[in-house]
Amino acid sequence: MNGENNYGHPFKPYDIQLQLMHQVYSTLENGKKIGIFESPTGTGKTLSLICPTVTWLRNNKAHYMGKSKEPSRSVEGDPVKSDDESDDEPAWVKEAFAESVIKEKVRALDDYEKYLASKTFKAKYSSIYLSEDIPKVKRKRNLPHTAVSFEDSEFLPDENSSSGADSKKYSDVDNDKKKKLINEVNSLLGKLDQEAGSLDEEVQTALPSPIKIFYASRTHSQLGQLASQLRLPDFPPSFERMEHERVKFVPLASRKQLCIHPKVSKTPNQVINDYCRDAVSKKECVPYTRSKDPETLHAFRDFAFYAIHDIEDIVSLGRATDTCPYYALRELLHDGVEVVTLPYQHLLVESTREALGIDLRDSIVIIDEAHNLIDTINAVNSAEVSLVDLQSSKLGIMAYEKKFAKRLSPRNRVNLKRLLTLVEILIAFLEQHYKNGKEFEGHDVFAGTNADILNIHKLEQYMKTTKIAYKIDSYTKSQNEGTEQTTVGKQPVLFKVASFLKTLSNPSLEGQFFFEKGKVMKYMLLEPSNSFKPIVQDARCVLLAGGTMEPISDFTRDLIPFVDENQINKFTCNHVIPDNNLNTFIVAESFEFTFDKREDSKTLSELYCFFSRLVKIVPDGVVVFLPSYKFLESLMRFWSSTCKVGACIGDKRIFHESADQTDVFGKYAEEVRKSTGGAILFAVVGGRLSEGINFQNELARAVVMVGLPYPNLFSGELIIKRKHLEQKVLSAGGSEQDAKKATREFYENICMKAVNQSIGRAIRHAQDYANIYLVDKRYSSVQVQKKLSNWVAKRIRHTTSLGELFEESAKWYADKAQFDH
Repeated sequence: MNGENNYGHPFKPYDIQLQLMHQVYSTLENGKKIGIFESPTGTGKTLSLICPTVTWLRNNKAHYMGKSKEPSRSVEGDPVKSDDESDDEPAWVKEAFAESVIKEKVRALDDYEKYLASKTFKAKYSSIYLSEDIPKVKRKRNLPHTAVSFEDSEFLPDENSSSGADSKKYSDVDNDKKKKLINEVNSLLGKLDQEAGSLDEEVQTALPSPIKIFYASRTHSQLGQLASQLRLPDFPPSFERMEHERVKFVPLASRKQLCIHPKVSKTPNQVINDYCRDAVSKKECVPYTRSKDPETLHAFRDFAFYAIHDIEDIVSLGRATDTCPYYALRELLHDGVEVVTLPYQHLLVESTREALGIDLRDSIVIIDEAHNLIDTINAVNSAEVSLVDLQSSKLGIMAYEKKFAKRLSPRNRVNLKRLLTLVEILIAFLEQHYKNGKEFEGHDVFAGTNADILNIHKLEQYMKTTKIAYKIDSYTKSQNEGTEQTTVGKQPVLFKVASFLKTLSNPSLEGQFFFEKGKVMKYMLLEPSNSFKPIVQDARCVLLAGGTMEPISDFTRDLIPFVDENQINKFTCNHVIPDNNLNTFIVAESFEFTFDKREDSKTLSELYCFFSRLVKIVPDGVVVFLPSYKFLESLMRFWSSTCKVGACIGDKRIFHESADQTDVFGKYAEEVRKSTGGAILFAVVGGRLSEGINFQNELARAVVMVGLPYPNLFSGELIIKRKHLEQKVLSAGGSEQDAKKATREFYENICMKAVNQSIGRAIRHAQDYANIYLVDKRYSSVQVQKKLSNWVAKRIRHTTSLGELFEESAKWYADKAQFDH
């Protein structure tokens, strides 16, 4: 790779994009185990991550193509010897053999690329994928809940299997038009098979990439963005003799997103896996059967690898070929794929990785939006159930049992009695022992009861096999339709009970049971590093990236403490915007919004005066973040009664977030764009608007953070985490002072991560501009400023008074107004 290489980036990259790409490439090239990268939102992070990674893969594929599965480097940095390295064959024999293997594979790969580029294949691809008879998948956007009518028999538990589809066979629901189309597809596939037959055996051997890239993110929309951007670069082929090499891409997703079975695809998230397995075991799913046919699967592979397809494209392709996308994509993991996208859940849960056949050995793992990573690992390994959930479950079981008593088999009646007994034991324990923040052990729940005869493991299996949780919930909802008790889209309470039972029967040594506010029993993972360690050990390299990664100490202390410091590369990007497009002002004065001072009437009045002056100089939209919903409500109430604030502050109409309102952002954006005075939006840190919403251009010419959003010290979760951290420091030989320092830093890091995530929404592209105002004198602390994102901290403007602050701000906005026009 030469110095002027842009890593296949489709545009001329900015300097900071080049810097990030160089850092990613060097992390891989130098054999580092971990890369931690902060790249502000709006700086083209996705392309800056994937371009150097694919380039590195292409530059090194020849080196690894002739080898068996390359062992990963250990977390201490030492390469692990493979069996190939310990034999007695001379080096020249190994080299000659590897060269001959590579030569044959390159020839087969080149032939395969030419086959995909042929006019014949293009015509077949167009005939199948672009057929007007195949309905293309539309993206789902919060579709309204549709009521479904049920016969009583559909609520009965499934017997003797995980069955419950209670549906016609797949072939019975096909209409004549579809059968005709499938026959045409089979005919086309047959022609393709004849032309590709001679290639298949060689391609099967040559296609598997020695190193794969797994790209994980939090949401499918973020993964879809990668798919769209991966179409843009033009990467050089891995071998000189090849003219072109497509990026072989697979978007892994859940059954709910990929299923094309007309009945199974309509079942709820919680039970679709069981209904799918049921249809497969009964041989009622034709697409699944076709996905296991080698010729059909190879044709699906060729269509999938012809271009970059997102999830919706893959579903359309599955329908067009009548091949199950979910199972076909699993097979493609072992059939030549270079880049795989997958949601967090698929990567972070070991049982899910095993079920999907995801082999991370010697792979490159990219985790985007990684500021959420520790919380996500904790969440997927945690469970909770409230007293309200348990009481609802008890009522549901009793009503169900009463309705269907005469139609239930003896086995079902016995198991329902056991389930009811177990729920009653949980209720009694919670009512008797509840105290916020109090710890307990799983076996404490059953002390002094006859729960030992229940056999929790068998009860878990019963709930899974019969889908009884879903059946009871469906029956309960059918009885409550049209009443206030109807809950649409919420997780059935018995599923929450089942999840909690699972942790009771098999708790991790790194977790803790405790009581949380609101009469909740909770199990929480306390050591995410042990869950993450197998991923790091298996992978060649793990790249963690996000727009707001500071404070990075959270990752090194809590997530990867087992990795040597010299095996970690850390890099923080500047922003793509010019330095003059953003200023950070610290509004100290008399403002200090600690918990005991934030409702002081004098402070709230002065805060109103601050905003009254600010809105006069800031054009368009102003976004304000507050520490909590409670403070937001108190502030609005005080301003309304004392400051006589109506619908506006100055010329800007007021909008504010609420816990149950979903459309406030749309109304705010409309007001900003249509009015001359703009608008001001009050949002809550950690609320809907603090993450995932883009406040680009005129929607946020100023972002104001009022106070420091420290979490509630007295929440059960924080009490347990604090105790655990203190004990961890003391067990390692630290002093009481060290323990207090560690918990204080932990507390500060939670706060500053929330600050960075909120104010990071201000700038979205290279021409955008805004000012950030941090309203609290505690932001003057060097300790706090060190934990701001670098691109925010480096633009702090020091002023000596509010008058000077407003004077500088007014001049800056006036200059920007001239530039805009």
